Amino acid sequence: MKLKFRFGAELEPRFPWIISSRLIVFILLLGVTLFFISYSNFLLSLFLAYSAVTFIFLFFIFFSSHYPTKNLFKFAFSLQIFLEIFLEAVLVYNSGVIKTPLSILFFLSIVSVSLNYQLVGTLLMATWASVSYCLVILYSLGWEISSLFSYQALKGVYQLSDDYFYTFFLFVCCFYLVAFISGYLSEKLKKRGEQLETFSSELKKLKMETDEILQNIHSGLITLDTSGRIIYYNLAAQAILGFKSSEVIGKNCLELFKERMPTLAEGILESLRLNQRINRKEVVITNLAGKKIPLGLSTSILKNEKSEPRGVIGIFQDLSEFKVLEDKLRAKDRLAAVGELSAGIAHEIRNPLASISGSVEVLKDELPLDGENQKLMELIVKETSRLNEILTEFLNFARIKPTNFTKVALNSIVDELIEIVKKHPSYNDSIKIQKELEGIPLYVLGEENHIKQLLLNLMVNGVEAMQEKGGTLSLTNKSLTELESYYFEEDAEGESNWIPLAVTDEGKGMGDEEKEKMFVPFYSTKKQGTGLGLPIVQRLVDSLNGHLEFKSTPGVGTTFVIYFQKYKPEKISAFQEYKISQTQL
Repeated sequence: MKLKFRFGAELEPRFPWIISSRLIVFILLLGVTLFFISYSNFLLSLFLAYSAVTFIFLFFIFFSSHYPTKNLFKFAFSLQIFLEIFLEAVLVYNSGVIKTPLSILFFLSIVSVSLNYQLVGTLLMATWASVSYCLVILYSLGWEISSLFSYQALKGVYQLSDDYFYTFFLFVCCFYLVAFISGYLSEKLKKRGEQLETFSSELKKLKMETDEILQNIHSGLITLDTSGRIIYYNLAAQAILGFKSSEVIGKNCLELFKERMPTLAEGILESLRLNQRINRKEVVITNLAGKKIPLGLSTSILKNEKSEPRGVIGIFQDLSEFKVLEDKLRAKDRLAAVGELSAGIAHEIRNPLASISGSVEVLKDELPLDGENQKLMELIVKETSRLNEILTEFLNFARIKPTNFTKVALNSIVDELIEIVKKHPSYNDSIKIQKELEGIPLYVLGEENHIKQLLLNLMVNGVEAMQEKGGTLSLTNKSLTELESYYFEEDAEGESNWIPLAVTDEGKGMGDEEKEKMFVPFYSTKKQGTGLGLPIVQRLVDSLNGHLEFKSTPGVGTTFVIYFQKYKPEKISAFQEYKISQTQL
């Protein structure tokens, strides 16, 4: 049974010893009383009183739901000791006074007091034991009870015979000597115990703080001993690797990770085997959903005082987001290179093309052509026009001018573009356009022409994707967080600085390969496509300092979400100041 005490931390560690010493002394007194002394009614009554105090107190502690307070405990303890010393004095009287060996019981009581009261308490108990022993001697010599507590009794001590006097003197000296030694040692032990308790508390606090820090860092952390068993595993490691702490602690790393992440286990164990740290290494694991996850792994060797390895620490991070950023940076570099190339091509080709186109038109009008020649002439005119459109898209892609940020009403732009899209050749009666914007005006920060161009590209793509089977093209100011379980990390608290606009179609959707290459210039799955529509959208979003998200499922459709900056007057001022500073430079 586990006890909970309210009488203070200074008593609680010694409480089992106090109770044990009380029980031992009680059992000794019980044995002496029952088996060695021809006891009287007075002795029996005294022992019963002492027993009642002892058992009531112990019962109150062990079986009552109301535990003793510190003051109540000390009172009960003092009362028990007082009765105990008095009982011992009566036993000494009944067993021969100075000739009985039972006088040693006084020493046991004095020593047991030191467990609770230290030096002061033991000296007081030594005094009470000395007084009791003195009263027993005087009473045995015929003194009346009424005169035992008088000044005459004190004088009578000096008139005792040598046997009685020196025995009394020796016992009193021993009482105080034992009281002093036991009390002194008890105080020393108490102070040492308090120091140990303080150190233990600080150590536990430090351990908890260290563990809390390690458990809550964003990097996964795993520690192995020299046999490869996992001895530490933090929360980030659980999230990244998909194993709970209870599933890995104490188990062999290689056996546990061999199915989904053998390269991670081998990398950490290789560092331990070679006794060399790994500064940075990329490994690939498979998560519970079967998706490949790139990890950045670093290790550090744990060593003992002899500089011998005693384990290894592996720290790893999920590099998925970094890989996405790298891909975006590479794509932007490619776009910049293609933009320069496109501008050069357009400049070199467009002028001769204009001459060719004009000459062909003149020949078409003046020459009498028929049959095959007529078809060839029409083909030349058609392909010349198509080539001119491609060059125009090249120029649109390459010559996106810096954005002139102003206040733009998003609602009116959407209404205008809906009417334009309805006149597009790919639009038909099987396609519906549904607008689900909030009733309040939506004002964004940007340039109207840029916003129109990127939204028109997305809307035309959606209509072309639904040209065959029909469907609904939806425009709503919801983020992917609200539409699906995808999200762009907006401001966690307070008012958002972004206004999302989602363009959703019910077309054929895109597969993984198409999604990977959708922003690559000149990549297109359309027969007449140039592959520059979505790269232009991406560049326009970047020029607006916005964000672009998408989700596409084959056979279901595609959703693009553009996050525009919410219009705020102070942002306009900031952009104007920036433009002035750039002009001055």
